[in-house]
Amino acid sequence: MTRNQWDKLDDISLFSLEKSKNSRQPNLFAVLDQKTREDFASKCTPLMVDPGKPLLFQGDEHTRSYLIEDGLVRTFYVAQNSQEITQGYWSEGDLIGGPDVLGGGVHVRSATASRRTRVLSISGAALKELADNHPQVSHWIIDVLRFKLRWLSILFQIHGTNCMEDRLVRILLLLADNYGEPTNAGLVIKYKISQADLGTLVGASRQWTNKKLQLLRETGLLAFENRQIILRDPAALRSHAHLLTNGPPPAPE
Repeated sequence: MTRNQWDKLDDISLFSLEKSKNSRQPNLFAVLDQKTREDFASKCTPLMVDPGKPLLFQGDEHTRSYLIEDGLVRTFYVAQNSQEITQGYWSEGDLIGGPDVLGGGVHVRSATASRRTRVLSISGAALKELADNHPQVSHWIIDVLRFKLRWLSILFQIHGTNCMEDRLVRILLLLADNYGEPTNAGLVIKYKISQADLGTLVGASRQWTNKKLQLLRETGLLAFENRQIILRDPAALRSHAHLLTNGPPPAPE
């Protein structure tokens, strides 16, 4: 495979979520009609979860899933050495649970609230009944699981093929694509994600993550305000990631 072919493959695979119109998990509240929404709500239990409190534990029997109405949830895997590996952040309209959302099996990851979060709790049996009776719900479940598979595939590719600094840059781009809000200063990741949590998402220590974030700030690619990360120029940051992986383009002959 030529260098040019590798470059194209890199752009397609590692940035496919950013280029997709469906770069956010499908929002149930946006796809259901009023009657189906009422049926769904009638089978749910509303809960308020304080920051740091768990929603589910890795290894526990899967009995319920959670639909986020407002807030932020971090999902993560705990390795045998007790190291936490963050797998994603989820907010309004996102489904937490799975892959066995219809019940059965055990949770393959844990989830905690990163801020005060309001969720709708629903059993696997109730979700299956809704899916059987409402095509909108069954189609939404398929889209949710498809999105999660693509998201985890992107993370797997990033962790498997990129240097640590490249991972950090690409993770920042993915977070900005999901949670970025345009401002005069740049694209702000609206949620306050700690450097320790960002490090576990990248697979690095908090100290290393802090050092690299500061270097990116000094180069003018990032800024920080009120504990929020600002991508000053996402296109330039993407080019920086491409350079980290592929090196500079060959000099003209």
